[in-house]
Amino acid sequence: MIRNRRQFSALALSLPLAWTLIGPARALARRSLVIATGGRAADIPEGTKGAYELAIQGGADVIAAWFAPTRDGVLVAVADHELSDATDIATRPEFADRRQTHVVEGRERIGWFVEDFALGELKTLTRSAPVAKRRAGGKGDAGRAILTFEELVAIARAGSVANARVVGVQAGLLHPAYFAARDLALEPRLAGAIRVAGYDSPAAAMWVMSEDGDALATIGGLARVRRVLFIGSRGLDALSPAVLRAGRTRSEVVAIAADRLLDLTTTKTYPPTSVIADAHAAGYAVQAWTTGGAQPFPPPPYRPGDMRRLLAALFAADTDAVAGDLATPIARARAAAMPETRG
Repeated sequence: MIRNRRQFSALALSLPLAWTLIGPARALARRSLVIATGGRAADIPEGTKGAYELAIQGGADVIAAWFAPTRDGVLVAVADHELSDATDIATRPEFADRRQTHVVEGRERIGWFVEDFALGELKTLTRSAPVAKRRAGGKGDAGRAILTFEELVAIARAGSVANARVVGVQAGLLHPAYFAARDLALEPRLAGAIRVAGYDSPAAAMWVMSEDGDALATIGGLARVRRVLFIGSRGLDALSPAVLRAGRTRSEVVAIAADRLLDLTTTKTYPPTSVIADAHAAGYAVQAWTTGGAQPFPPPPYRPGDMRRLLAALFAADTDAVAGDLATPIARARAAAMPETRG
């Protein structure tokens, strides 16, 4: 038994950090998990070191990020590989000529893209902060910089030690087919990074997520890691029992938009739809995602004030994890719905 932080710190140095998994594949952990999908706070940009640290303090069991490769092949955490919305790159005259047009999954996009920059260049950018807040010499504020995979893992490990509990990492593959066509394939890079970090085990506190089942099949052959198929708000056919059963060779977990898991036709009760039971019957664990869907959660006619009740309903409906931007309200909702998880 781990009795104090010093003992936990010693344990954390012997990787991989893991939960012991007993029973069917759907067991994500010994309790339903809280997943922070980037973390954010009033004055801390999403996806930064400070945001993830706050998320862990707020109760996150897992910190999640999507990853794209730099020009020199380093995986960096970005919700979108086009950088103008999330960083100050549009204000940087030295990068003005890097504005490009790329066709991504059949859609033409114009902007500044991760894959056109070396890691050292990206590290000079500041995430979601005006140029005046950058440090002298054009260096990005270290606390607001784009993170690498290794840095995200380090945050999770440090959070594990500081809070004397395991904090896991979920790494998303952003546009894997697009990057493979550019000779920047994500799967071998991520699999190698997972092995180097010591998480190459099906019991490790590490998941790989993608919307692309072929990418998940590929990484399953490169690393012993649990895989998450991100379904989001896809059509009902993607959630049918037959389709779910067919996909079991490619993933162990499905990530589904939260509004597909609850019957929200009434504003008084929030019973589960059949999706959770169907996924469990097919052998999957289920993550409920309150971000990244086709519409905000909670959807109209619900209001932000209804969020806690809806989050509690997701845990009560036997989801294995709930993911969102803010960890604290999700953790509080779990405590309300599942009192045995307090503390």
